Order: sequence, then C-alpha cells, then structure tokens
Amino acid sequence: MPYLTSLDLSYNSFSGSIPHNISNMTYLNVLNLQHNQLSGQIPPQFTLLTRLIGFNVADNLLSGPIPSSLQNFSASNFAGNQGLCGAPLDDCPPSRRRWRPVRISMHRLNDQSSIGVAVGFVVGFVVAFYFPHLFVCSERLRAYVVRI
Repeated sequence: MPYLTSLDLSYNSFSGSIPHNISNMTYLNVLNLQHNQLSGQIPPQFTLLTRLIGFNVADNLLSGPIPSSLQNFSASNFAGNQGLCGAPLDDCPPSRRRWRPVRISMHRLNDQSSIGVAVGFVVGFVVAFYFPHLFVCSERLRAYVVRI
C-alpha cells in the first residue's frame, strides 16, 4: 500500500509496537494512531514519511525520544504517553547507561590449540589442492583447474 495517503487507526485498543513498515507508505499525509495501547518507541524509520502533515499518537503507552522529523507537530499529538520525551515535549533525561570498556582476556595458547591449528591448516590445504574445482566459482578460472 505505498500510495495510501491517509491512515486512521485511532480508538481501536491496538496493542504492541507501532509497525515500522508503515514507513514504506511514502505517500502518507495523515497518520492517526491515538487512543490505543501501543507501546515501545515511535519507529525512527518514520523520518522517511516526508509528506506527513498530520500525525497523532496521543494516549498510548509509548516511550523514548520523538524522532526529529516529527518534532514539528503539536505537543498535544504526543500527550498521554508517559515515556515519550524530546521536542515538543520535555527533554529526554540523560542516559544512565554509560559506555564502559570491557576487558577481554586472551587465553594462552597450549599444545592442544597448536595441534588443532596445524591439523586444520593441513586438511584445508589438502582439500583445496586435490579438489580445486569445488572452490573455483568463476567460469573463466575453471579452464585453469587441473583435475588430478
């Protein structure tokens, strides 16, 4: 339905997340999803809906930041969603998650891993040498493959 221009799914008690596939409806002018029980974030893919002149998700259970392309709509179009933040509503709180470096410990090489690497190398070499026709995908190079 890429040529749909208006989609009104308000007052239906829909639950779950907003389908991000709505962003494929690039001719959409009006999207009304208010008064449902939609949860999660407003899909960031909605930035692809460049023709929107009407957008309303009021009175749902949405959370997270409002995508920048939707911040021009009135705050009343986002009201009633306790977790939504960003313009035109209140600013989003700073993230509590901080990036921390993770220490990765390298296991010491032992005799078993050295033997495994050597056996894998020898087996790979033998298979590639005796069965090169299995590994050459190009038709131009197949002429140079000699079968033993």
